[in-house]
Amino acid sequence: MISGAIPHAAPLPIEGSVDLDLPVERLWDTFVDVPGWPRWNPCIWRATVRGGDLREGATLVWAFNPIERRYLYKLPATAKIVEFEPCERVTWEVRLPGFHALHSYRFAALGEQRCSFGSWEVAEGPAYRSLRRFWLAHFRYVFRESLAGARALTQALA
Repeated sequence: MISGAIPHAAPLPIEGSVDLDLPVERLWDTFVDVPGWPRWNPCIWRATVRGGDLREGATLVWAFNPIERRYLYKLPATAKIVEFEPCERVTWEVRLPGFHALHSYRFAALGEQRCSFGSWEVAEGPAYRSLRRFWLAHFRYVFRESLAGARALTQALA
């Protein structure tokens, strides 16, 4: 089940979750393998953590696939991990001149063999507002593909 379906012109935050037939610890173990993100999350082309493991204070470096395959770009990103709560939440912050964004992936146990996986994102600043249409499309894409990837991961790990 997906909650928080996003209308086409949804305002921020872009958020929602999917319930999975997977223990939260198993999903978490897969999630913290950052270089492995492209194997389950179709919006990610490549990802790494500078200086080792995913943790608060670490720097996350990655590139997104285009929001549509016909576009020929990879969107690079660098962010600082500002929250890291095992099996609960990872939040990163992107700060650029005129642009500030926060993105969280959220996890919740729904029993021993079920969990919830969610995506939440918000942004602000003049650079965000001037390209709002692109950023909203990008945030919806990340939301949609991340949740679809988590559902596919459930089947792959079963």
